[in-house]
Amino acid sequence: MASEPTPRWTFILRSFLRLSLALTLLVVLAGSVVRMTGSGMGCPDWPRCFGQTIPPTRMDQVLWNPLQTYAEGQMVLHHDTLWTANGTAQPQSVFNRAQWSAYTKHNYATFVPAHTWIEFINRLLGAALGIPVFLAFAWSISRYRAHRKWVAALLLGLVLLLFEAWLGKVVVDGNLVPHHITYHLLGAFGLLAVFTAVHRSVSTEAEAHSWFFEEQARSEQTESAGKWLALFAALLLVQIGTGALVRESVDGLRATTGTAVSSQLTSLVYVHRTYSLLLVGLTFYLLRKTDGLAGIRARVGLMAGLALAETALGAVLYYFNIPQSLQPLHLLFSAFLFVLAVDAAVLAFLQVRSHKRLSAGA
Repeated sequence: MASEPTPRWTFILRSFLRLSLALTLLVVLAGSVVRMTGSGMGCPDWPRCFGQTIPPTRMDQVLWNPLQTYAEGQMVLHHDTLWTANGTAQPQSVFNRAQWSAYTKHNYATFVPAHTWIEFINRLLGAALGIPVFLAFAWSISRYRAHRKWVAALLLGLVLLLFEAWLGKVVVDGNLVPHHITYHLLGAFGLLAVFTAVHRSVSTEAEAHSWFFEEQARSEQTESAGKWLALFAALLLVQIGTGALVRESVDGLRATTGTAVSSQLTSLVYVHRTYSLLLVGLTFYLLRKTDGLAGIRARVGLMAGLALAETALGAVLYYFNIPQSLQPLHLLFSAFLFVLAVDAAVLAFLQVRSHKRLSAGA
């Protein structure tokens, strides 16, 4: 017989999942700060930073110094080129090309300490995220027979996290390949979906299916609400994707002109702006659809408030020529809204499943 989770076992798994969710949100925020500050190439190599575990903080640590000994793999700037030490490079009065290899994956050869550390902190958060995700997966294996879907979903989360790490390397090696940055962002939202869904399922198990006491007639309403919530989450993901593409055009304008003016953006910004009104309207429709559904409706109420705040913030961004300081907050609101939508949709699905099981056993 399958071994069911104990309260202590469930509590530990929920803790790992909550930490995974919190760190994923921080990674999304940190990634947005990286883009806002133009720090994406702050570490020109991957997974290390200038060939070091702890990145440099001063220019004199990066510029080639004839009096310094360099470890194998360490990177220096010399004559506007990045060089990597082939082995231990001993102090020499003249730069010895035999001891160094030019870094050829890209031609970016700039060191800005603030950019380096912003990117490094972003990578640290990504690495830290791997710890609770792996622990959650390992912990879930002991209840594999009872909850195969939890194990499968967490394995998917691990694979997706490894893919995200690889994609981060591709982005750096390609000197910030534009569309790959958008894929990288959408991958992070995929992680949010996986962790939110598993957390809701585990939490539902721990809460002893409190909705069992709802009237059976609510099952059809809950099922319909769940489908609409899933549709909202999918539509929101499309909106986030279009927002990321708009952001790419903003970055392109800033790179070529030094500033970004809303009127110079592509027509996609109008699609993004109009689409947001559709999502706000859909949240208010969901408020009607979930009337009487207690916890689900409470989540939808929060979604409506967040959608309004997100749309208002988008308007500020558009009409005030995309102030950089507000961009991370705009993305973070989207992330919270997405988590709420996935959580509510999964909760509705679990309630319907429980009602059907009760009806079949009656």
